[in-house]
Amino acid sequence: MAEGRDAGLHVVITGVRSLTHLVHVASYLRAELTRRTTPITVAYVGGGTFLGRASVGEDDVRRLLPSDERLQLSFAEGDARWQCPDGVDVVYVAVGAPGLKPWAQLRKANPRRRIRVVVTDEGLGTYGDWRTRRDAWARQGVQEPWRSIRTAAVTGGAHALTSERWPLYRQSHGSWQVVEVVADEFRRHTSAVTPGSVPRRVVFATQPWVDLGLLNEAAYLSHVEQVATAVDRSGGTLTVRPHPGEPAERYAGFELMSGHGPAELDPEVVRAGAVVGGGSTAVLNLAAVFGLSAVRLTVPGLEHLDNELGSAQRDLLEAFTGPVVPATELHVRLRLG
Repeated sequence: MAEGRDAGLHVVITGVRSLTHLVHVASYLRAELTRRTTPITVAYVGGGTFLGRASVGEDDVRRLLPSDERLQLSFAEGDARWQCPDGVDVVYVAVGAPGLKPWAQLRKANPRRRIRVVVTDEGLGTYGDWRTRRDAWARQGVQEPWRSIRTAAVTGGAHALTSERWPLYRQSHGSWQVVEVVADEFRRHTSAVTPGSVPRRVVFATQPWVDLGLLNEAAYLSHVEQVATAVDRSGGTLTVRPHPGEPAERYAGFELMSGHGPAELDPEVVRAGAVVGGGSTAVLNLAAVFGLSAVRLTVPGLEHLDNELGSAQRDLLEAFTGPVVPATELHVRLRLG
């Protein structure tokens, strides 16, 4: 059957490992609900955890996916995950890149069906290249030759299988632009507050460098202390917002902002006058989606990570957060209302 707006739709979702991923997927489903008048069935398969901490449960999925009587959500197990109803369009929504095993399972269960593959953003890594993806596997402890084999398989599969990219950022005529239909999904969660309405608050969006084994805890806390000193010198107050994959008690000596989900979904973060941190997805999104003043910082001992960014990643970060600076120069860049 030809795909069209009056056809029913069945969506299979895999690869979700964070609430941010789920927001991207929700923006796609909301767009389909707007485009169609017929029901949408959703088989949520998910995608595991990050550092054993940041996970997405069924309650999160029900809360963050669009609430609409036409959207029917299921959490099927086993082979039932891949069975698609007859007479409807079929879309496989993957985060970051199509999963080769899920694709094979879908194709095996539906051998004569057309299956469109829609790929949403995973984070800043989505805008990398072959080298940056391979380096990411290395930071996660994947050894050669499997590191290169896995990178080649994911890259090749994404190129061959993807029907449509559903990105938050798109480059047009040499400049980066926010895709509003995706950005609006983030803004739904903080619509009750005005971005930047607490002008002297500076949020430090941390990253799990310690938990990834890239930096010892004392060195990272020393960096945070440097940032706090620079913020105080600028007339602001630093509030630390731990990454969801980190233990919050690590930052007990600093003013702490509670919250277990992504910084982009936290109204108290969005109300801040500025956000600072490394080259993270959260800092990028807060600057680009909400217009917060943002400063990207080098982390002592991890300077090589900035040098290892892909050209598109570097251009994207600089478009919305400016060039990277050391914490000792933060007071020069920080502008508080």
